[in-house]
Formats: sequence, structure tokens, C-alpha cells
Amino acid sequence: MSGSGTLSLKIMHKKSFLFFLGVIFFMLTKAQDSNEVLLSIDNVPVYASEFKRVYLKNIDLVKDESKKNIDEYLDLFINYKLKLQEAKALGLDKREAYIKELKGYKEQLSKGYLTDTQTSEALIKEAYERSQERIHASHILISLSPNATPKDTLAAYQKISEARNRILEGESFESVAKTYSEDPSVSKNEGKLGWFSVFRMVYPFENAAYSTGVGDLSRPFKTQFGYHILKVNNREKRLGEVTVAHIMVAINDVRSAEQAEERIKEINQQLDQGAHFGSLAKQYSDDPSTALNGGKIRRFGQGALNSEKFEKVAFSLQNKGEISKPLKTKYGWHIIKLIEKHPGKTFEEEKENITRRVEKDSRSKLVTSSFIALLKEKYSVAQNKEAIQYFKKNITNAFFTKEWEIPEDDQHLKKELFRIKNERFVYNDFAEFLKREQSKAKNFTDISLFIDEAYKQFESTTLLRYYKTHLEEDNQDFAHIIKEYRDGLLLFDLMQSKIWNVSRTDSVGLKKFYDSQKNEYSQNEAYTVLKASSSKQEIITKVKGLLEKGKSVDQIKKEVNTGDVVLVIFSEEKMIKGEDKFPNDFVAKKGKIFTSEEENYITLIMVKEILPSRIKTFEEVKGDVINDFQTHMERKWLGELKAKYTVVVNEKVLRKVKRELSK
Repeated sequence: MSGSGTLSLKIMHKKSFLFFLGVIFFMLTKAQDSNEVLLSIDNVPVYASEFKRVYLKNIDLVKDESKKNIDEYLDLFINYKLKLQEAKALGLDKREAYIKELKGYKEQLSKGYLTDTQTSEALIKEAYERSQERIHASHILISLSPNATPKDTLAAYQKISEARNRILEGESFESVAKTYSEDPSVSKNEGKLGWFSVFRMVYPFENAAYSTGVGDLSRPFKTQFGYHILKVNNREKRLGEVTVAHIMVAINDVRSAEQAEERIKEINQQLDQGAHFGSLAKQYSDDPSTALNGGKIRRFGQGALNSEKFEKVAFSLQNKGEISKPLKTKYGWHIIKLIEKHPGKTFEEEKENITRRVEKDSRSKLVTSSFIALLKEKYSVAQNKEAIQYFKKNITNAFFTKEWEIPEDDQHLKKELFRIKNERFVYNDFAEFLKREQSKAKNFTDISLFIDEAYKQFESTTLLRYYKTHLEEDNQDFAHIIKEYRDGLLLFDLMQSKIWNVSRTDSVGLKKFYDSQKNEYSQNEAYTVLKASSSKQEIITKVKGLLEKGKSVDQIKKEVNTGDVVLVIFSEEKMIKGEDKFPNDFVAKKGKIFTSEEENYITLIMVKEILPSRIKTFEEVKGDVINDFQTHMERKWLGELKAKYTVVVNEKVLRKVKRELSK
């Protein structure tokens, strides 16, 4: 990776770390003026309760034991406060970009608070339980508009009930479906929907399917499409997950398809001869994310990978330790070993994914409705039936042609519709809402039905808008998080302008820093080695003898790997002292041969070249130099801030805090 690429990654990592520190150091302090002052920065008080709260809340997250010392922790706390003081002194909290980003985050965060948590949790758990099964069902549909009149609704209900009765009296579901169902696909499938699981159907349909027994017929139920009845033909548990390991030989710019196939055959022969799967994976697998762990892949379910062929073979393995034959995918060649079969992901593992799907699904309306009910109770808002009757009486059919206008001289429009705390809403507010919604009236045949629906929407949107606007006042948890983000974002902008951008652009200072610290960027002695690996000790002994006689690798291959049988695999690698694992008796001497054994797999190592220790060039370690230079600059800058601002610690209060935190 280039130096600039490394720097970009470091900045991203620092932003994440910065916000982590924000969580550690800052929680909104309530009723601060009744607390003891632990310290002040230019006469700005910082309260003991704030420090105690963050220390106790986050001390287990701190890995460095020295930072758990109260005095050390207090130093970090003061440094953080000093930086925030400087950021505000520079006016960074007034910048348009800062205000815009904070507003966007606040908008995003507020969505998580505009919900009924209890109802949402129940729906999430229900969805998880249903995800463990799949259902095969058939249905009959009688179509009905969502805004149908009572007369049309009754007619549709009577028709679906008639169809149900004929099935109950003995007629086949398929024949009744052909006669009654208004689902266009019925002529081809006789009402059969095939297999489905959670989130595949609209929520009322899913409810009916999962609450009906196999072979049973449901009662009529309504969805946005009309009235249905369904029959459950079958249901079964879904396949779970598997954990496997694999050895992958990639087809890429340096290895052709033929070479990859030849290498996987060599590895497979080693497995047939008893070589340890994990050892082969560590040495020869081209999947860097799994090779060091013996080829182990994180457990997965059907559809989780980008290779259906790989999944099919993985799930076909039945017994722990079973190894597949080599298979080819778009990534190259693989050999798969079954480690464990799992019955399915746990609720905690699936919760985040299911939560997102519930939020996007029609069932989320239940959560919204429940939350609106909670807000109505919180703010004591009751339906104004008198107002609803007034609008039903005074809105004419001109509303359907968008010709209706709000009467200018109607005194009723000044009457109170409802009140949320100190904010008053009047009839005219609802009239203006109706005016904006006129285009939607075309979906209704009865003005009364439209007004009923419009009033519910106006009431709901008004309650939600009010709660969202006053969220920081009403919800302490939300206020805490916004405060943390506000300070964290401010500190990030400060660090970027004062440290990170400067360290990136000050090439002279960076090079000077490198020259003063050269010894910190040294590379240990390294070795170019030849490796030969086999599951058979006698083969490695033979290879060692041939190498000592001066035979080349190609000559040894011809003598040891006879025909199509590959008994030993050769490779040339670079090994670094202090970083790589060496045999216990290793001695750095050219031509010296050593062997090691791991899990019945023997590896021979011959030293071909010794590369002496050296100072790495500036370009080689530029990313590390930038990081170290930033730390150096920050340490120097903090000294300047401590000289600029007056920090006064109340020692008496600090001693009291220490006693309390030491209990």
C-alpha cells in the first residue's frame, strides 16, 4: 500500500478511536450546579460527578492498566477537555460543515427513538422464531380496494366465506380456487404458492400461514390485496449453518488454471497420505483471511456466500472431519473439510439483521401505531370527535375535484383541535392539512372515510413532529448520545486541522523526524529459505540427502515425486528473525538444513541466503513514520495548551473522589 493510502486508513482509524474516547470521557451531567467542582479550565467548572460516572462506566473497556490509575485517567480527561476548550476558542463549533454533519447525525439517531421498543422487540423475536421454519401453502383471493366502501367489503367477505364453506363441505381446494380466486396466477398453479418463510409475504398473510396447522384451512383474513383463505400443505425446519475449513488455490495473474489444478491435485494427494489439513492450509492456501487459522471459515448458512457450488458441497458433507474432493469455483480450486454443523444462528446473532428487515416490512406499521398510542397517552391527546363531525358536515364534493377552499370567515377554524403541552393546534391546522392532501381523495368513494383517515394521519404526524423536535428535552439517553457525538466531532475537526493534515503536508518535518528516529525503524536479519513439506519422514530424509549432494529442486522432484504421486511440496520463502517461527535448533548459516514437525507434518528448511539487519528506508516505513510523527506533534501541542489555559484541580475533592472510586 502507498504511503498516502496508509495515511488515509490511519485517519479513518483515528476517527473511530476518537469517537470511542468521546464515549469514554463524556456523558451529559444532570443538575451539575449541585455537584462539587473537581477542576476548572479557565474558570469553566468540571464536576466530580461527571468524572466518576465516566470512570466507573468505562474503566473495564480500558486495556492499558496504567490508564485505570485514577491520576492517569484524570490526565487523559483533562487533555480531552483542553482540546475541546481550544476547538471552541477557534470557533470550530460555528463552522457550516460541522453544523450540517451534526444535524444529519441527529436526524439519523432520532429515528431509533421514534418507536415503541416493547412492541418492536416482540415482533423481532416472532420473526426470528418463524425464520426457523418454512411453509408450503395454497390460497384463494377475493380482490378488494384498501379504501372500499362498507358495501363492497361485505360482498367480498361473503364471497370468500362461500368459497371456504364449499371446501369444508368436501370440494377440493384446487377446484374451488379455480372457481373463486382472483389471483391471476391461479389458472397455472391452482392457488399453490410454493415454499416461503418469514418476510416473503405481507404480514397479515404470514400471520395466517404460521398460525394454521398442516392440512388445515384458515379463517378469512384481510390484506391490502383483499380477502384470503389459505391452506397449509406442509411445513419443515430450515437448514442451519456449517463451519468448514478450506484450502484454496487461486487462479490469477501468476497462476494459470492448469497450474492451479495441478497444485490442488498435489495437495489432495498429501491429504490422502495422511497430511494434516490445517498444516497444508497454513502453508499453501491462497485465502489470506483463513490460511493462518488452518483454513477455517466463519460459520455460514445457505445463500451467505457468493458461490452456490461451494455451499452445496459444504452442506453435503455429513461427518465431522469429512473432506471433499477438489472442486472448482470462479475463485479457483478448493478442498473443503467439515468442522461442525450448526442448527441455525442464535437470536442474538440474527437480531441486527432481523431488526432491519422488520423496520422495512409492513409489520413496522404496528410499531408506529403502538408508538403513536404511547405519545397520545404521554401528552394526553384525545380524538376530537366534534371536529371530525364538523369537517364531515362542511366539506362538499368539490373536494374530489380539488375545487374546495378553506372558508376565510368561518370562526370554527379558530377552535382548539388538541393541545400538546403548551402548543395549541386548531381546526384550521387540520383544514390546511386536508387541503394539501386533496389529491389522495381520489382513492376514496366516500368523503367521510377520507376525513377519518386524514385525521388519524394529521394527529400522528403532529405528535411525531412535536416529540422529535423536543427529543433532547424529553429523552435523557438521546441527549447524552448527541452530546458525546457533538464533542467527538468537534475534537475530530480540531485534530485534523492541528495534527493530521499538518503531518501529511509537512514533508520536511516528516523527513527530519525520520532521520532523528532511524534506529526505531530497523528490520531484523532475514533469510531466503527453501521449504520442503511431506507427511512422510523418510521422504524428508531423502530430500535432505539429495540437497546435501547439491541436487536441484527440479532434480529432486523427478526422483521423489514419481508419476502422478506427489509426496513432497516445495516452496521458496523469506523468513524474518523475531517475526516468523523457526525450528528450535535453527542457526543462521547458508546451506544449513533444519526440520520441524507439526501435527504429523514434517517441514524441511534450507537456508539459501542471509539478509543482514538494516535500517528500513523512509519510503518503506512512511506510514509508521507519519503515525509516530503525529503522536510526537500531539504531545508537544498538549504542552502548549496546558501553558495557554489555566487548569486548577481541587485536591480536596479529588481525594474524596479517589476514596469513593476505590471502594
